[in-house]
Amino acid sequence: MKSMGFSALTLVAPKVFPAAAATARASGADDVLAGASVTESLEAAVEDCVMVFGTTARARHLRWPVLSPAEAAEQIRGATAEGPVAVVFGREQSGLSNAQLDWCQRAIRIPTVDDFNSLNLAQAVQVCVYEVRKALLSMQAEPKDGIGTCDRAATAAELARLHRHLLETMNLVGYFDPSNPRLLERRIWRLLNRTRLLRSESQILRGFLAAVGRTIRHRAVTPDDGEAPSP
Repeated sequence: MKSMGFSALTLVAPKVFPAAAATARASGADDVLAGASVTESLEAAVEDCVMVFGTTARARHLRWPVLSPAEAAEQIRGATAEGPVAVVFGREQSGLSNAQLDWCQRAIRIPTVDDFNSLNLAQAVQVCVYEVRKALLSMQAEPKDGIGTCDRAATAAELARLHRHLLETMNLVGYFDPSNPRLLERRIWRLLNRTRLLRSESQILRGFLAAVGRTIRHRAVTPDDGEAPSP
């Protein structure tokens, strides 16, 4: 990270930290470790991010946009103007789980050969941050058009609230059964992550869902025929 000019490191539920072995392996970049943030969940780590990229070496049951490091770097370059962007790496042995990838709008896959796609964590990080650095350096060389915007992409936390609100409303109208969710929760995540919603668009959807909820609850209390609701 340090060799490519990055220092914002967040560790999610590390087994041991700080650790003498990690400091020794940092080889002069121990200031990155010293400044690292530690969270207990991925949700807390990325909640303020306007875009989250997760790395994966294998195909998943539910498909969503998969990019090469160079393609991802171009999107990261554009998204940094709107707010913080995260690139998430899993554990050395197991990578990211499906539940962790639910928090990611895009997946990054390094195009290795099919019969030997194993990279250790340090190698994967180096490939990705190198591509991001190249993209950011090219942006610095481009002329600025001076056009700004008052809106921004919805953060991971805002998308999570919209996700919960959607499921609550689906449950309210009888479309979603929390006791038998099947893949609906994950499919909704994929839908939201794929659309790159703006904050204003997320607010519109939540406002609509709130209106649906109020209408349904009002009709439950005051039936149209004027009779008292059944117990």
